[in-house]
Parts: sequence; structure tokens; C-alpha cells
Amino acid sequence: MLYIIYGVQSVMIKNRIKKIVEEKLDFVDELNYVKFSMPDVLIQDVVDEANYLPLGYDHKIIVLENATFLTNTRKRNKGEDKNDYASLISYLKNPNEDTDLILTLNSDTIDEKSDYYKLIKDKGKIFQLLGVSKEQWDTYIYRYFNESLHVRIDKDAITELKERINDDLNLFVNEAAKLALYTDHITYEDVCLLVNKPLDENSYQIFNYLLDNKNGEAVQLFRDLQVESVEPVTLVSMLANQFRLLYQVIFLSKSGMQVEEVAKELKIKDVRVKIMKRYMYRITLEQILNTLDSLYELDYNIKSGQVDRFLAFELFLIKFNLN
Repeated sequence: MLYIIYGVQSVMIKNRIKKIVEEKLDFVDELNYVKFSMPDVLIQDVVDEANYLPLGYDHKIIVLENATFLTNTRKRNKGEDKNDYASLISYLKNPNEDTDLILTLNSDTIDEKSDYYKLIKDKGKIFQLLGVSKEQWDTYIYRYFNESLHVRIDKDAITELKERINDDLNLFVNEAAKLALYTDHITYEDVCLLVNKPLDENSYQIFNYLLDNKNGEAVQLFRDLQVESVEPVTLVSMLANQFRLLYQVIFLSKSGMQVEEVAKELKIKDVRVKIMKRYMYRITLEQILNTLDSLYELDYNIKSGQVDRFLAFELFLIKFNLN
């Protein structure tokens, strides 16, 4: 059988492969289940493996990950691409009945006009794995814990977990496994204890601490993030984005624009504008520009290796002053 499995959530692709393997093989070893990944393998080597008889077994499964030739955006450099794609076309026209060939692609689009797609659609199966929509997350989380992990989870814990995973299914699966190992009844407090907040939310919290003159809290949060291997240069960039947005909100507001108009102009939510406007009379446009200059300089010094990145960013947080 021939398969194409594609989608943006790698965990869904892995689960679909796992289901096929469980259906086709009584047990798995390195002889009846072979996995390749492009560009680490040539197409002709995959085809050769698919044509080999599964010695000692009734059936064999071959998985080729990252099959980028399935998209219509793949750029092939003449003279550099040594793959024999014609050999794959020939195989797809007459596949080995004792072998399942699975091609996977981490993408939400695929070239449906390609010969690969047409041949596999005609002779095999194609799975397009869509992600979980925002409306489905509550139900998906509840069912995953109850049906897959056999663990109870409270409603407010679901809400908090959904906020912290930020629609990332791979992250959800990892965090769910961690929570299920911790307890068989997951509460809101458990999620807060074990699941980290999104990085952008933490950077926004540092931004708020600085504008509220809570430098100590900003430093402590940064030190907590160091434990999670968050790089200072990432936080520098995120902070710069926050200060740029603050400058735009204050400038447009002082120009006479209302909250709704500013939100529409900057393509952000009204509530974000309202929060930013709280600092309108606490910081001047000149101070924001000076802060941006300091962040740009800090970014350059870190990337050029002139300063210790952790110490330099912590000193920036300590020295930040609106007075």
C-alpha cells in the first residue's frame, strides 16, 4: 500500500503512522520497519529498500519523512540534486505488494498536480491531517486526558492549559504526559506549577514590571527563564517589539485617535491599546526611543560577543529607570 500523510502537526503524523504500523505488523524491529528522512537519503535508495523482499516477514513498512518533493515550492538545483525521482515514479506505478511505503510532509499544502500525488491517490491513501481549531481545544484536551491518558482534569485546568500551550499540539502532548505522571486528577494549580507560560507572555510581563518600576521582579523572572534555557537575545528582541508598539500607541493616541482607531491601525486588540495607554503619562516618547537605542546596542554587543549576554541583560533590567 502507498500512503501520503501531511499536515502541520508532527504529532498527528506520528500517531497516524503508529496506527498503520499497529494494523499491519504484529511486532516491529529494524528489518520490517525502516525509516528514512530527506535530505539524508537518496530517493533511489528508498526505492531499492521498498523493492527488497521482507525476508522472514510477511510484510514490511518503509517511512520517508520530510518528502519535500511533494510540494510545488521545492527548488531543485541542477547538478546538485542527485535524487533519481524517475525511479520513484516507476515504483509508484508498480509497487511491491509486500511493502507499505509512507511519504510524510510537515506542511498544510501539497502539490495535487504532481505525478506522485496522482499515482498514490489512485493506488493508495492520502491523509491530510488538520490541526485542532480554537473551538475544538476544550473538547480535545478533555477527551485526550480521559480516553488516552485515563486521567481526570478540571475545567479551569483545561482553560489554563489551553492558554499556555498556545495551540501547539506537540507541546500539548508533552505537557499532558508530564501532568499525567504527576497526578491522576489535574487541577488548575497543577497546570500553573508544571506548565510554563508562553515565552511572549513572560517577555510582556518583564515589560510590565519595568514600566511599573518593579525591576527586582523583572530580574527574578529573567533568572527563572534562564533555568528554561531562554536566551537573553530573544528577550531583547521581544522587549524591543513591546517598546516599539508602546511608542506607536502613545503617538497615535496623542494625535487624537480613539482606542478603536488605534487598534485598527496597528492590527491589535482594543484591550491591548487600553493597557498600553495606561503608561501614556508615565513615559515620554523620547524615553521610549532612548530605551530602544539601548536595546539595539545591547543586541549588537551580545551578538558580537563583546559582553556576557546574561550579565548584560540583567544589568539592563536593573538600571532601567523612568525617573
